[in-house]
Amino acid sequence: MKNIGIVPNFSKDPEGVQTRAIISEIQQKGMLPLVLPEVYQVINVGKVVEKESFYSLSDFIFVLGGDGTLLRAARQACKYGLPVLGINMGRLGFLTEVEVSDIGLALDAILAGEYYIEQRMMLKAKLVRQGTEACELVALNDIAIAKAYFARIIHLKVFINDEFVGYYPADGILVSSPTGSTAYSLSAGGPIINPAMECLLLTPICPHALNARAIVTDSKDEIRIVVADKSRDVLLTVDGQEGVPVYKGDNIVITKAEVATRLIRIRRRSFFNLLKDKMAERLYDSPEAGGGIKE
Repeated sequence: MKNIGIVPNFSKDPEGVQTRAIISEIQQKGMLPLVLPEVYQVINVGKVVEKESFYSLSDFIFVLGGDGTLLRAARQACKYGLPVLGINMGRLGFLTEVEVSDIGLALDAILAGEYYIEQRMMLKAKLVRQGTEACELVALNDIAIAKAYFARIIHLKVFINDEFVGYYPADGILVSSPTGSTAYSLSAGGPIINPAMECLLLTPICPHALNARAIVTDSKDEIRIVVADKSRDVLLTVDGQEGVPVYKGDNIVITKAEVATRLIRIRRRSFFNLLKDKMAERLYDSPEAGGGIKE
């Protein structure tokens, strides 16, 4: 029997109606859905397991939400090498694989072994303060060193393999994976990179310099960013979801992570066809076109 770890997003499914329906289909297929205690309190179905053993007991992770929900789950699932299936309840859905209505077909494909794993490179950031490693973080999309909302521009020094690249007065700097090239980096003017590639993408955020441009470098390289001013309103964030404050003199060392995100794919699709479709959705579902903000 396969254990399916269920990661729902109740902001997308407030009463848990769709989550319960998906769990019911999982059970009908002879699989065991695992849920955290706080999830069980909302839906009252599934086998309850504690947070400490949720991922280690799962064979697959099913993420019910949008790309943001999947990013959170991916940072945990990667530690155990677990395959992740994204079930779209959001809007844009670059990372999610199937819609809620297709869950039966997806379960049949998984049971029959008619799926493949798409491996996505992740990033690792080490925060070094006064010569001591303060923390280590992983990200699927991007790592940002950026000012808080009301702060002034910040000043950052960038090194690649300890070679000085440039001094950036800016709102911040992003280091993205190829997967993250269609996220914050794209909005900041960075290039689109095929996620099958492995590289590091450095993108300045609103730089106050005419010569500041995005840089694509090898995945084996090490990017080091030094906070060069005394602003107290600078944050190091991963995937735009978790963050820690950084201070003058701090070094943020960013490399390719040893772990990777393993996405379950049911059907083979061209990245560029997907990109075209999703960008069209973003255009036609924009607030100006009467739609809402996408996850």
